[in-house]
Amino acid sequence: MSERISALELELAEERRARQALVESSVRLNSLLNLPELLGAIIESVTHLLDAETGSLLLLDEETNELTFEVAAGESGEGLREMRVPAERGIAGWVLAHNEAALVADVAADPRFYGQIDASSGFQTRAMIAVPLAIRERPIGVLEVINKRGAGGFTARDQELAVAFAAQAAVAIDNARLYRQLADAVVESRMSYRL
Repeated sequence: MSERISALELELAEERRARQALVESSVRLNSLLNLPELLGAIIESVTHLLDAETGSLLLLDEETNELTFEVAAGESGEGLREMRVPAERGIAGWVLAHNEAALVADVAADPRFYGQIDASSGFQTRAMIAVPLAIRERPIGVLEVINKRGAGGFTARDQELAVAFAAQAAVAIDNARLYRQLADAVVESRMSYRL
């Protein structure tokens, strides 16, 4: 009985830690209006939250129907920056098309896996959680959390946390984009006023 109580106490402590991390992430992300800085903070926060080796953030380019790697953490991630993938390819493409998360314990065994990314970066993706980034049901990208640290793999609870985090991240991205549009409009207005 005392073992069960200890296990429940550990589970409760972990749940509190996760909730606190989500709250802190939300505050941090929504205070950033510089889009590149925000995207970096998103990857840093989600990899820390889920104790992952790395992560990547892909945004949808609606004109070309491609997903663009905006941020990829780690040494191999720099080579992926701005790499483009057809929006219907890979696990990320599936997540974008279906607007639902995917927890993949063994990516090599998943037929959706797009191995060209690993080949280009030299990184080995073993497992991932991929979650959609959407604003008012409109997909804007995909957040990938890659390779859980330690012996265990990603869990359904990790996926739930990733989904909650992605909802916050999508709102922060939308706010940063709107802020940039507003700032650009103000500059343009001032320039036309001077002329």
